[in-house]
Amino acid sequence: MSTATVPAEVEALARFEAEQRAAQAAQLVTWPERRASQVDPWAEPPQPLYRELPPPEPYPVDALGPVLGGAVAALRRIVQPAEATAAQSVLAAASLAVQPLRDVLIDGRTLPCSLFLLTVAESGDRKTATDRAATLPHRERERVLAAEYCEQARAFKNAHDAYEKSRAEVLSRAKGRLARERALEELGPPPQAPMLPMLLVEEPTYEGLVKLLMVGQPSLGLVSDEGGRFLGGAALSPDNRLKSLAGLSSLWDAARITRARAGDGASVLYGRRLALHLMVQPVAAPSLLADPLATEQGFLARCLHAWPPSALGTQRYVEEDVTAAPDFRRYCDRLAELLALDPATADGDPRELRPDPLPLAPEGKRLWITFHDWVQRNLGPDGALRPVASFAAKAAEHAARLAGVLAVVDDVGARLVDARHVEAGVALVRWYLGEALRLQGVAATNADLLAAARLLTWLQARGRGRLVALADVYQRGPASVRDRATAARLLGVLAEHGHARRLDGGAELDGHHRRDVWEVRQ
Repeated sequence: MSTATVPAEVEALARFEAEQRAAQAAQLVTWPERRASQVDPWAEPPQPLYRELPPPEPYPVDALGPVLGGAVAALRRIVQPAEATAAQSVLAAASLAVQPLRDVLIDGRTLPCSLFLLTVAESGDRKTATDRAATLPHRERERVLAAEYCEQARAFKNAHDAYEKSRAEVLSRAKGRLARERALEELGPPPQAPMLPMLLVEEPTYEGLVKLLMVGQPSLGLVSDEGGRFLGGAALSPDNRLKSLAGLSSLWDAARITRARAGDGASVLYGRRLALHLMVQPVAAPSLLADPLATEQGFLARCLHAWPPSALGTQRYVEEDVTAAPDFRRYCDRLAELLALDPATADGDPRELRPDPLPLAPEGKRLWITFHDWVQRNLGPDGALRPVASFAAKAAEHAARLAGVLAVVDDVGARLVDARHVEAGVALVRWYLGEALRLQGVAATNADLLAAARLLTWLQARGRGRLVALADVYQRGPASVRDRATAARLLGVLAEHGHARRLDGGAELDGHHRRDVWEVRQ
C-alpha cells in the first residue's frame, strides 16, 4: 500500500467510526423523546368511506308558506342548521299537528297528511337544537295532556272501582243466566281508561309503538335527532327489520293495524296516524339508503330525504332566543292552536281517528293531475326518474300530502286544498326528486364499505375507549360481523380510510395482553 493512499483510508475509517457512534447515541434517546420524534399516525385526515356527493339544489323555502317558511328562516338565522335540516324538522312537526284533523281526498281515495322524513346531518350541525325548537309546541301540549291525565286517571280509578263493585252486586242479586245478562246490559259498559299523554316517541320497537297506539294518543310522532340509535336498535335488528319496516309503511298508509299475541289476545286498530322524522349522521345513513329490504319493501319510497352540506365552521353565535323571534312565535302559536283542536273520532272510541276530508279545489286538482302525469312520463325505461322509480311512483301522493299540511297550517279552517298549496307541494316534491337522484349513488355503495361504516358506528359508540381487540369485534360487534376474517377485512377497510390502525405487538386490555389490537379514531 503506498503512503499516498493512507490519508484517504484513515479519513474514511474516521467517518465510519463517527457514524457508528452517532447511531449508538441515537439508541440512548429516552422513550418519550423518541415517541415525540415519530410521525403522528393520525396526521392525515380520515377519508370518507363513500365518494363525495354533488351539492344539492337550494331548498325551496318559499314553498313552505309564511308560517312554516318563517319558522325555517328564524331557525336558520339563530340556531343555524342547514336550511333543509330546519325545513325537515318544521314539516315533521306540522304533519304531526295536522294529521289527526284532515285527510286529503282525491276521487274517493283518502291520503293522510302524515309525512315521513329522513335527514342526514353531521354531529355538530345543530340537529338536536333544531328539532327541540321545532317540537316545542308538541312538548308544551304534552304537559297540558299530562296534567289532564292525572285528573282523568283519578276519576277513572274511582269509576272503575265503583263499576266493579256494582257488577259484583248485580251478579249476586240476579238469578239465572238470562237475568244476569239483562242486569249487566242495564249496568252498561265499563269506564274507559284515559289515553296516555304522549305525542312524541324516539326509539320504540314496532311492538311498543303499536301498544302505545292502543292505550295512548291515536296520533303520534316518531321523532329522533339521533336516528342512528333507532336504525341500530331493537326495532331494526335482523330479526325485527322486515316486520318493523312493513309496519311503519302500513302506518304511513293509515292502514288498519292487526295485533295477535298469545299473552294479550288479538286486536285490530283503526284510525291511527304516525308522523316520522329520523335525523342520522352520514356514517349511518348509507346502511339504510342502500338496504335492499328498506327499498324493496317500500319504506324508503315513503320518506322525504335530505342530505344538506354541513354548516360546521360557519355557525357564529347569535345572542337571541329563537323561541322569542316573532316569526317563530307565530309558528308555535299556530301549531299550538292545531294541537288543541279535538279531532273527529268514531262514536264511542276516542282513539279511532276519522279526520275530516280535504278535497282538492278544481284548479288545484288540475295542477296535481298534470304533475302526476309528468312523473309517469319520466318513469319509462329511459325516463329521467327511472333510477329512483320507487320514490317517484309516490311523488304525486307526497305532493298531495304536503299540500294538505300547508293548507291547514295556513288556514286552520281550510276545507279545500287550493291551487296555491298544490303548486307549493309540487315544488317541494320536485326538490325531493332531485335529492333522490343525487343520493342514488349512495345506495349503490360497495357492500364492504357499508359494513365498515356500520362497524365504525359501533366502535365509536361502544364507550370503552379507543382500543379494541379483534376478537371483541367479531364476538360482540354488529350482527354482520360474526367471524374473524370479516372483522379483519372491515378493520382493514377502516385503516385504508384513516379511521383505524393496527397496533404492532398488541396492547393490554382489561388486564390481559391481547395480540391483535386496533386503535379507532374518535
